[in-house]
Amino acid sequence: MTNRMKTGAYSFALATLLCSLCTDLIASEQALPTSAQGWAELARQDIEAAYQITAENHPGMADTQNPNFHRQLLQAKTNGLLLVPQVNSAYGYKAVIERFSSSLQDGHAGAFVELPDSVKQIRRWPGFHAVWRGDALWVYYSEQAGVSAGMQIVSCDGKPVERLMKDRVFAYAGQESQPGHWWSYGSRLLLDDGNPFNKPLQQCQFLKADNAVVDLRLNWVERPESAMQYVKAAYNGDKLPVGLSWQQKDIAWIAMPTFSPDPDEIKLYETLFSSLEQQRPRLLEAKAIVLDLRHNQGGSSYWSHQIAGILWGKPLVERKSTALFSRTEVWWFASRGNTDYVKSLYDVLKEQGQTESLPWIQAVGQGMQKSLDKGKSFYVEGSDSETDMAQVQQHKTADLPTLQAPVYVIMPGQCASACLDAVDVFTLFENTKLAGATSSADSTYMDVRVQPVPSGLAKVIIPNKVYVNRPRANGQYYTPTLAHNELDWSTQALLEKIAADIEE
Repeated sequence: MTNRMKTGAYSFALATLLCSLCTDLIASEQALPTSAQGWAELARQDIEAAYQITAENHPGMADTQNPNFHRQLLQAKTNGLLLVPQVNSAYGYKAVIERFSSSLQDGHAGAFVELPDSVKQIRRWPGFHAVWRGDALWVYYSEQAGVSAGMQIVSCDGKPVERLMKDRVFAYAGQESQPGHWWSYGSRLLLDDGNPFNKPLQQCQFLKADNAVVDLRLNWVERPESAMQYVKAAYNGDKLPVGLSWQQKDIAWIAMPTFSPDPDEIKLYETLFSSLEQQRPRLLEAKAIVLDLRHNQGGSSYWSHQIAGILWGKPLVERKSTALFSRTEVWWFASRGNTDYVKSLYDVLKEQGQTESLPWIQAVGQGMQKSLDKGKSFYVEGSDSETDMAQVQQHKTADLPTLQAPVYVIMPGQCASACLDAVDVFTLFENTKLAGATSSADSTYMDVRVQPVPSGLAKVIIPNKVYVNRPRANGQYYTPTLAHNELDWSTQALLEKIAADIEE
């Protein structure tokens, strides 16, 4: 079996699905419950449905490496159902589904809610926006008198911020064990989204730059649209389009904000591939090459694998990847729903122009169908001669001149799934240095699809496969050598950080 299969270089994560199935995610304008009792009953029904769909399709149900998954799934259902008696609105319903999902502690499992436009979205703030950097919560932007950017938020309502994050944020989203999730979800502590189980905080204690302590009462108001530019900038900084640019004459900047490109972004990637090939002589002489993963939410690892192949040479990338993943196996859970979904990916890849992947996905779909017909739980990728014949052939071209320029990979805190696959490949080379924030982490369950519950208001996230003997362990994340814990995550700020590091 080729390395490309083992590493999941053609994996399809949640971001891809959310993009490609966006028309599917708009909840139908059906008759919604008109009473508190109605919303509570709907929450109960959809938690039960999410549990059942997961139990029928999640590879953890037959994974001998994870014998406690059945218990964890049952606990997730219990956690959600315990809140049902207190549900009296759409916002309570949403919180219950989020509680079920967070209990599974896996970004590739659980469920999410898409309420129709008739349900008003609640986004209230206390007049300022907070972000998590390093090991603390900071004010990034403020319109509230007495609160200014750069102030540290120490506690609220008498409880330290760390405790509040665990009780109020991670109970409904993310995983407190992952440093990257503190970075990604920190701003939620001071955002009121209507969750009735999180009553708005009343008062917070701030630490100023001169170490003076300030106690202020919070005034919750609807967050104005004009503040969104700062909210977006706080998360990952400015968003560059897919492509190659020279931020300085000798520093190449390769922006990869998505691995689930839409048609226009696919064209940008094709242009990027051509630009990198044409400018490789200049790249070899660069003072540094920056691989910018800001804003990246995962998708297909195909794109990063192509970038690595052009930079370091496809034969070398293949050899190193094959060695790294020599013991890795990919086990596809052959439920009826999973099998039908994987078989449908043939047309998706064909439409995206990933023709190199077609023999592989066709072989996987056929293998899953055979396992399903025989009553086997899993199809082990590459376990039959038919799949071996359909393998993507390794490149036979000669090695390119060695790339020795330092390569900086900027990781955002939400980097997971195919974004982590990219880091796996980029860090195979000694001239790579990680920068930015500590990444998120994956379980060994990957390649998700979504399936709606009967009400249509929630959709269940189902991973289709499990990695066996993956080098990056379950829950393992990447920590940057060049950490950037400053508030400013703009291209300019990161460029200055990297340029200063080069000169050291």
